[in-house]
Amino acid sequence: MNIPDEDIYKPCPRPIPVSNWIKPEEYLKCPTEKTLPEEYRFNVRRWRLEPGYIKPRQLFYGLGVDIQDFLDYHQRHQLPRPPPMDQASMWHFIMDKVMVDLIAHCRFHLQRILPFTPKYDYTIALYNSHYLSVTELEDDEEEDVIRTIKERFGGPPSTVHSIKIPYINQYV
Repeated sequence: MNIPDEDIYKPCPRPIPVSNWIKPEEYLKCPTEKTLPEEYRFNVRRWRLEPGYIKPRQLFYGLGVDIQDFLDYHQRHQLPRPPPMDQASMWHFIMDKVMVDLIAHCRFHLQRILPFTPKYDYTIALYNSHYLSVTELEDDEEEDVIRTIKERFGGPPSTVHSIKIPYINQYV
């Protein structure tokens, strides 16, 4: 059974922001640079040796995108069509295919995460604060990855956010 394009790529409505356990004033306290204050630095040695050590809140650095950006990308690059399924499952299938394609073109491991922000549905994360020191790219390499992401999305989508903006992960 073939799913018509108008069913696959129909516009995605923006969700109504719901309240969460992180308050807006906490966003203002988050660092916006990759140089982290001490309270956000993950100490692997202490985590391994001290049973009571609590990991700091994990921050992600990346580009904010909406589901519609994923749908447009999928259609533009003619990625594999989803099998018949419900709308939510189809969106996840499409987003997974887009992420695989992006990772292949960027040659860098990217993550799709849910940010705590009403502006974007997802973040394509390059880094997270717990592993930043291990995974951080050189500036020119980072620029290449960001440029590739933006080009693959067809130029900067209206919702693509700049790099070095933190997104708080609710799952520590």
